[in-house]
Amino acid sequence: MLLGIFSDTHLGFSSKGDDRFEESFARFNEALSIFAQRKADFILHAGDLFDAAVPEQEVWEKTFECFNNNNGPLTKVTKHQIGGEVCAWVKGTPIIAIHGTHEFRGKDFANAIAILEKANCLVHIHAGHVVLEKNGEKAYVHGMGGVPEKHAKEVLEKYGPRAMPGFSNVIMFHQSFKEFLPFDDDDMIATLSLADLPDGFDLVVDGHLHWSREENISNKRFLLTGSTIFTQMKKLEGERDKGVFLFDTASKKLEFVPFKNQRKLFYFNLKFDNAQPQEVARVVQEKIAQQLNSSFPTKPLVRVKISGTLAKGFSQSDVLIDLKQYESKAIFSVSKEFSTEAFSKKIDGLRTLQAQKASVLEIGVGILEKNVGEANLTQFDTRRVFDLLSADETDKAREVILAQN
Repeated sequence: MLLGIFSDTHLGFSSKGDDRFEESFARFNEALSIFAQRKADFILHAGDLFDAAVPEQEVWEKTFECFNNNNGPLTKVTKHQIGGEVCAWVKGTPIIAIHGTHEFRGKDFANAIAILEKANCLVHIHAGHVVLEKNGEKAYVHGMGGVPEKHAKEVLEKYGPRAMPGFSNVIMFHQSFKEFLPFDDDDMIATLSLADLPDGFDLVVDGHLHWSREENISNKRFLLTGSTIFTQMKKLEGERDKGVFLFDTASKKLEFVPFKNQRKLFYFNLKFDNAQPQEVARVVQEKIAQQLNSSFPTKPLVRVKISGTLAKGFSQSDVLIDLKQYESKAIFSVSKEFSTEAFSKKIDGLRTLQAQKASVLEIGVGILEKNVGEANLTQFDTRRVFDLLSADETDKAREVILAQN
């Protein structure tokens, strides 16, 4: 049995009309085309199919166009989850998917991946598994959709996945794992490690982190799929091509297939000591000019990270980087983190929030959790209540609170 594997397609990334908006759908279609050419029997998607929890109608339109390229007869897939066994029907080459952190929503709200299941586009699993069959062979695909990092270990323990002896077993996640975080990135956290996973799985597939990697650690074969497009411009993303994977359940062979049309990512981490603003600008300009000396079929991405110290009397606002002459050649992201006492305090504060994954949503949930703890409320579903309040469903939130306490 041949399984096609990919993740983090982020359909709808960027703004409509932007070439990066079209790119997400083009790479999704290219992935489906590769799987069709290689005659994959089933396709696995490890989360963040969409870029937004509530996709816009224009994104839905192009998404359904993509799934129409995977057209074909309906296949019955048996799904096991909390509550029992369910039969799902999916068209074309069956796609088995978990939701990612971008699609994560409270149980009172519709999940975009679950909607695609209702349209027979894929089979959505979370804290469960499906049984895949071909010519008498069975394979079990287990999955846990993306959840907030601080709750990941708790959710995994409640899920308690177990490999089925005597069969091929693959398990999908959409979380950070401690063993695979970049040592120089303070923005990312993880509560899970490979030691938390049970033995017996032929392959552990993980989405979420956007660079790809394959490892064998502690008797566990781990595949970090990486994303199909660049959204974060992390340094590790530029070190390997983007593409999809194929896994043969009989031979256990794992093969990487790169996309034909690759957008390049160039990453510069430039550090200065007691520098003049003009010197900083000159070095940045020279680095970019050198890298963009060649022509590229698709505009490359250039990420420039500038840090260090400036000469006395200068502040970060004095460092002016003019890249207008290169706008037609590349897409830029420039960050400046020069040390001054006041600015360092601001950066430290931002890093603290980033390390806690403190989006506006998570900050709100954190405040509510603190109030709940101070009120000594037990068995309180904080995330669900917060989602209801955010959606102005105050009556429903009141019912949930009264039912829980």
